Amino acid sequence: MDKIILELKNVHRLYGDYEALRGISLEVRNGQIFGYLGPNGSGKTTTIKLILGLIKPHSGDVSVLGGDPYIDDYKAMDTRRHIGSVLEFDGLYTQLTGLQNLVFWAELYGIEGQNAIKRAKHMIDLVKLSEWADVRVAEYSFGMRKRLNLARALVNDPDILILDEPTVGVDPESRYLIRNIIKDSAAEGKTIFFSSHDLEEVQKICSHIAILKNGELIFNGTLKDVITQLGKSKLFIRLESPDDADFLTKKLRDIGYDVKMEGSVVSFYPEKGFEISNLTKRRLLDTWEVNSSLEEVYLNLVADSKGEA
Repeated sequence: MDKIILELKNVHRLYGDYEALRGISLEVRNGQIFGYLGPNGSGKTTTIKLILGLIKPHSGDVSVLGGDPYIDDYKAMDTRRHIGSVLEFDGLYTQLTGLQNLVFWAELYGIEGQNAIKRAKHMIDLVKLSEWADVRVAEYSFGMRKRLNLARALVNDPDILILDEPTVGVDPESRYLIRNIIKDSAAEGKTIFFSSHDLEEVQKICSHIAILKNGELIFNGTLKDVITQLGKSKLFIRLESPDDADFLTKKLRDIGYDVKMEGSVVSFYPEKGFEISNLTKRRLLDTWEVNSSLEEVYLNLVADSKGEA
């Protein structure tokens, strides 16, 4: 049975009179890659700070690995040893080499002596920085620092990994590597809490999605659910000629569909029960459907009345 690794129950968090989180409840289970999405100011960073025990909720409960992250006792400290995080601040010391940074963090988590060195070397190999192991981090590129930061977060072999924009601004090679390490980590049983604005990346790797707006959850479920329940299927129709396509386009626009025409292909979002045969007897060559992307669904959910996310 899947074990609950992270749980928030009716969590509220205020900053003065401003309520940043308004009754958030969610569960994240072992082995999930859980995408946590929302516009800037929606409460994502506040949620991450709560999970890491950096701030406390004003009401509600937070449980990480079955424990309270806010109690300063040995049990809470032991729980924190099983958490890894990649945040805006990367925790790297630029005057140390990549390997020295990882040894330092391994020792900080209680891995001692040769075991710390062995673990650090393994992690620097994992993120493909072996040739740069003895180079000061000050000389690393942005993408290399992102990779090293992920290695730092994994050096203690955590049970849960908290990621905040781990691939933002990186080169395609680093993005591909980071993505595969995250997927492999989940396959090994680690739980990934993944906060990002990169919806294409989220759609590629996340199994579950929660969407936050103005401090409230507006969706919480599987990636499949968010696409099938809230998305639309776009219908593409290829006709024999552009004239045929133009004829169909005009008929579709008259009844209010979101219609686009490119050459002899017409695309639009049909209403339930739509039958193309009711509109045209012209020379139809082919039809196919394309499901909405996560980005399309997300924007439909979070856009305000002015169309701004």
